[in-house]
Amino acid sequence: MNEETDILTYDEALLLTRKQAEMIALLQMENRQRGDQVDLLAKQLANLIEQIEWLKRQLFGRKSERMEFDPNQLLLDPILVEAIEQNPPPEPKPEIESPVAAHVRKAAPHGRGVLPAHLEREIVEVDIPEEQKLLPDGSVRPRIGFEDSEKLACTPQRFYVKVTRRFKYGSPVGAEEHGVVEAPVPESLVPRCLADESLLAHVAVSKFGDHLPAYRLEGIFKRSGITLSRQTLCGWMQELGIALNPLVAEFKKQLFATGMVHNDDTPVNLLEDDREKPRGRRIRKARFWASCAPPRDGPWTVFDFTITREADGPKAFFGGYVGKITCDAYSGYGPLAESGEGEPQIVLFGCWAHVRRYFFNAYKGGDPKLGAEFVALVKVLYEIEETIGGKTDEERLAQRRSRSRPVLEAIKARIDELLPATPPKSALGKALNYANNYWDRLIRFVDDPQAGIDNNPAENAIRPIALGRKNWLFIGNELSGRAAANIMSVINTCKRAGVEPYAYLLDVIRRLPSMKTTELAPLLPPEWKRQRETPAESAAALS
Repeated sequence: MNEETDILTYDEALLLTRKQAEMIALLQMENRQRGDQVDLLAKQLANLIEQIEWLKRQLFGRKSERMEFDPNQLLLDPILVEAIEQNPPPEPKPEIESPVAAHVRKAAPHGRGVLPAHLEREIVEVDIPEEQKLLPDGSVRPRIGFEDSEKLACTPQRFYVKVTRRFKYGSPVGAEEHGVVEAPVPESLVPRCLADESLLAHVAVSKFGDHLPAYRLEGIFKRSGITLSRQTLCGWMQELGIALNPLVAEFKKQLFATGMVHNDDTPVNLLEDDREKPRGRRIRKARFWASCAPPRDGPWTVFDFTITREADGPKAFFGGYVGKITCDAYSGYGPLAESGEGEPQIVLFGCWAHVRRYFFNAYKGGDPKLGAEFVALVKVLYEIEETIGGKTDEERLAQRRSRSRPVLEAIKARIDELLPATPPKSALGKALNYANNYWDRLIRFVDDPQAGIDNNPAENAIRPIALGRKNWLFIGNELSGRAAANIMSVINTCKRAGVEPYAYLLDVIRRLPSMKTTELAPLLPPEWKRQRETPAESAAALS
């Protein structure tokens, strides 16, 4: 710079211009970086808001996934409209109208029903006073009949001591070499146990069917003057559960024979020894697994227990199985479908209930329009399934291919359209990615009439465990977990077969010790029920 004129030379001006341009570029880059950072923080904030709203709904909102409006009335997407128009919802079943006389019919008393015929009847006679039986002329009124009214009564559980008296026979004098002959000890499923078969069945159903924890059962016994500690009760159940291994193994054999298994799992607390803890115990997460057949293929429900959720659990349970499994997206199922050579022995099917749940979360968590659109499309699939529920396999297959497949193609088209521009961590992004990643599993039901559209049978089977663990809190050890799984397998299979669990367990505990593993067919719940076709015969098993 010339000091006399304060005028920049050309080179100086050029250098200054370059420096200013570099500064402007640097500021622009910093501005873009800050803009990107603001966008990133905005997305993170939106995700956090979604999480907060989801947690608030879980804590304080209703758990139902019912839509608060009819999406068909608000969403006008052509794909959705076309899918709904081609698959109208099934007609509601007409209500059966009973003929009514001209007079006004009196409403029946609320809750009044016909009491079961197989129940014992105890007659309590109520008569009029003797003086009312006499007419004014002194003659006696003739009895012309009676009026019965029934009430259901009960006797609180009655405990008694069952004494088994085994007779002994000696030898006459001079024949002592023949010794003493004594009646044998009756066979027992749980040897050296204080509890009779009836009490074992009662405790099993109370704990694993009615979800009463051991400490409550302890209190119930105490009110009757009987001291039975919770440790004793749990010990009985552990021995009983392990003794049921042969029967549950037969259940599993019948389950695998169907060729279609629904599987799901749920966590449960497990106590473990730990010397570093003040009381020497620590709690870790274990798993209960529920495997069951589709309703049309039998009542078979088999529970398994593992101390982890690693893939070794399903791999061990399904060892040797050839068939299909409907399950969620847990990665541990993937190795089951892998095959070194040829076709895989196990084929995995997806669950549309999980897909719907993801899109419902999107509907509630920031994308109501798109979330509701996908929920409506999934609803169309379920409505198609409702219309073909009672049809033959050929009809089901034809209906699915002609009606369900176009809906699936519409869903996939929308997923492919929206997925690239949707943040993957948003509720909608999670839903889109879930459906896209497991699409091959989700569409397999179209070509298989045996397969269902979701994994609800397994979820329904495992749901009572969530209620039970709120009461009994934890599993004492791994052996107790496996025993509990066996007892729950028996009880849940009975419920699905329409068999009263207590009557069945009582009969099983009495008969199983004398039966070979190859002779268990009469003890399978469907056959057991068939042999007792009337309620009276089932009630007779209780005696």
